[in-house]
Amino acid sequence: MPMNSFSSQSDAALAQLAAQDDQEAFACLLGRYNAMIHAKALAKSERCGCDITDDMAQEAAIGFLNAVRSYDPAKGASFRTYAERCIDNVLISAVRAYFSEKNTVFTGHSQLDDPGVGKKASLSEMDDPEGYVLTGQSESAVLSELSELERAVISMRLKGMSYEETAQALGVNVKAVDNAIQRVRQKFISSRR
Repeated sequence: MPMNSFSSQSDAALAQLAAQDDQEAFACLLGRYNAMIHAKALAKSERCGCDITDDMAQEAAIGFLNAVRSYDPAKGASFRTYAERCIDNVLISAVRAYFSEKNTVFTGHSQLDDPGVGKKASLSEMDDPEGYVLTGQSESAVLSELSELERAVISMRLKGMSYEETAQALGVNVKAVDNAIQRVRQKFISSRR
């Protein structure tokens, strides 16, 4: 079937043809949904607060492919509705996996010298070192003095992880987490003098 004849076909008809390995039907259907796939991936990435847009786009494409392969018009849903649900489900699973406990060491902290990190809280708003706003000249000096462990601990605590969760993610004991926080507090206070 020439590509032009596909443009007049319904999404459901194209999905059935694509499920039977008709590459041209799949290409036409993908062309119709490409913008939606990327929009969903971008939105999910932005809601996560991290730059995983490329990963989310790949996951969304997998969700779309799953929808094409498993769509059954006899179940009453339009292809668009079914495809959106499949994409959403895959993206939700991907985000859960990304933020799962086993990935916490990789995803649980960010670079403290990122401009956006310091806008989360201030020392006056939170009476603990996790609440430090690491902005300005004196705070930047503190950043250069922090060890890798101190950076990771403070970043994870800024993300809302408990002492126990932070300790487990970093493979240290709770006392090491507390000690790291105390050292950061001292460095921050010293920089203010």
